[in-house]
Amino acid sequence: MDYTAIFILACIFIPLERLLPLHPEQRTLRRDWMNDVVYVLVNGIVVRAGFTVVAGALMLGVVQLVGPNPIQWTGAMPLWAQVLMAIVVADIGYYAAHRICHSVPALWKFHAVHHSIEEMDWLATHRVHPVDQIFSSTLSLLPVWCMGFTLEALVIHQAIYQAHALLLHSNVRIKFGPLKWLVASPEYHHWHHANERDAYDRNFAAQLSIIDVIARTMFMPVRRAPKSYGVNEDIPRSYPMQLIHPFRSLVSSWALKAPPTRLETPMPTAAKTRTTEDKLGKLAMLIIFGYFGYKQITALISLVANRDLIPLWGLAFFSVIAGATFLGLILYYTITRLPPRDSTAGIMPRVVAVVGTFIMSLLIVFPPQAISAEMRIISTLIISVGTVMSILCLRQLGRSFSIMATSRALKTQGAYSIVRHPLYAAEVLMIVGVIVGHGTVGALGLGAIWLVLQVRRAQHEESVLRHTFPEYEDYAARVPMLIPGLRLWWLEAPVKPAPEAV
Repeated sequence: MDYTAIFILACIFIPLERLLPLHPEQRTLRRDWMNDVVYVLVNGIVVRAGFTVVAGALMLGVVQLVGPNPIQWTGAMPLWAQVLMAIVVADIGYYAAHRICHSVPALWKFHAVHHSIEEMDWLATHRVHPVDQIFSSTLSLLPVWCMGFTLEALVIHQAIYQAHALLLHSNVRIKFGPLKWLVASPEYHHWHHANERDAYDRNFAAQLSIIDVIARTMFMPVRRAPKSYGVNEDIPRSYPMQLIHPFRSLVSSWALKAPPTRLETPMPTAAKTRTTEDKLGKLAMLIIFGYFGYKQITALISLVANRDLIPLWGLAFFSVIAGATFLGLILYYTITRLPPRDSTAGIMPRVVAVVGTFIMSLLIVFPPQAISAEMRIISTLIISVGTVMSILCLRQLGRSFSIMATSRALKTQGAYSIVRHPLYAAEVLMIVGVIVGHGTVGALGLGAIWLVLQVRRAQHEESVLRHTFPEYEDYAARVPMLIPGLRLWWLEAPVKPAPEAV
């Protein structure tokens, strides 16, 4: 950024912060302002160089995988529609990157530099460690590039993003009214930087606060502003030392095996094994379901591109959108899920969980039968209803989601007050729809095996939940296992693999 741009921004935001200050006592030349000027002048060069290397390598990989310009119809959209879609796509990517930075300790060390801001203003926007900036920009902008928007749309999107970021960090008292639930406001982002426990790990989006509303990470208390900003750790105050600090901290943690902090407690061997297994499982799920999500998105793109050729296009579109949403929630809750408290021992519960999750993928071996248009509609409707029900159940399960028989948190409200395993019950509808749409004996056979495995998975989960939560016995006595209003004691008798020793 050159001196002219800095001068123009200063002429806009300094008077604005004086006219409508959120914190009137804050000086224009507040503490560390010169350090943030250095970020403005120098950091952009480092970030652009790093982003060019990282994003360039990923773009080459995408081109090798799917070819150049895999999506072309977006470029034919009106310019305003391209810009809006770019904002949505980029902010979903940014939300994911931002949340990961708050969840992964190694990435937090870099992101903490940005949170070291103790007095918010427009200049502080630029205090971002290059590693943090490259990571978040890659996850937010690479999908935008893959979408095939025109150069004009990308330029306008970036201009809006940069202006919005400056406003969000400004020391201004500007309210957005009801729009605050849709569009990020200075009030919204100031709470993200607040050094108050209630505000920790909230308000992750960069432009669309509705993403936080949907993800239940929104924090906007009424009639009060943050009292303090910053972090409860020592961050150097000069640009060179802030660049070095995260690396030094990581080296110290790894080489010296620093003692646990107040947020960490030593884990027994079994707990360490369980945590390692959980992390490896999380990585595998992100890869597998990420691929499924990619296939769903390509199906959606193909559906939109050929809408004139597809009968009952609206129903098919809704079905694909519902499937993409379900996969998106699986990825989201896999990234953010709670640490495991206990899990079953032995290989069989794990085999049952993995095979039960992916066995229906074997339908690719059986060519589908041609079915009537009426049966196709019925199949799509059943799949859509089952998917929507699964989405609602998964939202209630939230960060306790796992495909393994693992206990994280006990859920007894909402759908879980009707049956103890509502997600499995909802998935039955989806599988019935898939079987009807496939129309083969092979699909029916796989569906029967899937159902047996799902029941067994539920029984394994019953075992570990009973072991972890003493109150589960009373809950199980009140609520049926899989079928609303129907108790099948032979079905509900839990298997008893011994939980892992602590």
